[in-house]
Amino acid sequence: MLQDLENWLNKPYYFNPSIKFKSKLSLVFGFFVFSFLYIFEPFTLSTFKEYLFDYTLGIGLVTFVGTLIVLIIPPILFKNYFNEDNWTIGRNLIYIGLCIIFNGTILWFFGQLFKQETSIEHINYFTFIYYTFLVSALPLIIFISFNEKRIRKKREETAKEINDFNNAKLEVNLPLKNVVISSENNKESFTIEVEKLVYITSEGNYASFFIIKNNELKEKILRVTLTKIESFLKDYDFIIRCHKSYIINTKYVNGITGNARGYLLKCNILDFYIPVSRKFSKKSLLTLVK
Repeated sequence: MLQDLENWLNKPYYFNPSIKFKSKLSLVFGFFVFSFLYIFEPFTLSTFKEYLFDYTLGIGLVTFVGTLIVLIIPPILFKNYFNEDNWTIGRNLIYIGLCIIFNGTILWFFGQLFKQETSIEHINYFTFIYYTFLVSALPLIIFISFNEKRIRKKREETAKEINDFNNAKLEVNLPLKNVVISSENNKESFTIEVEKLVYITSEGNYASFFIIKNNELKEKILRVTLTKIESFLKDYDFIIRCHKSYIINTKYVNGITGNARGYLLKCNILDFYIPVSRKFSKKSLLTLVK
């Protein structure tokens, strides 16, 4: 059971960086909190009487603003932690827990100010945080679980459709072509045979070229950006930048799979999957597996 839980927490999950999406999510969450508290009057809210609407509306508005802040600010400050390529359900749950505590703290202070003016007894901080988790945690966990399954299933179906369409892919048999790649400052360069280039990945200001030599994958490193590399390889339509950190020779791609985080390219000579940017449509994905 613990192993199943660990596997679930480590499942890839989709982290959406869109400000528009975060604004909508914050608005929906704020409205949910307001509606739930106003309609069902849980905990001590039944004693609020004529103040109930004002208080729950204020709670909803503060929840909206607080959620928007924690969805936008932390990913800007901690870019490495919020790397969408490494985002998992576990990370998302930790993030949500911290969001709930942050919102709960702001709401507690709001409640304290509100109740001072209305002579309503204010509950202690830890009880309030406990109530906040009761209202928020369960529906959010259910949403995460459902959303992960929905997105993963959709991408797996799309990947299967693409693989079925491309199951007659030709073997790599390209004419010899050489390309000279120069460094960012043009002081270094090397020549590669395009048909032997499998993929390129970037680490900071450096790019690693993985090339087949004597039936083995060899690595060459050069100080150059992927954007500049693209300009050298622009004449070869089978060389595609599939991700912000990867350029792939599609002739070596054998299939595609998907999870809740996105699509992944399969290559028989690699022991890992290469990620695909979310900007790729279904039509664009067909060009990656051909």
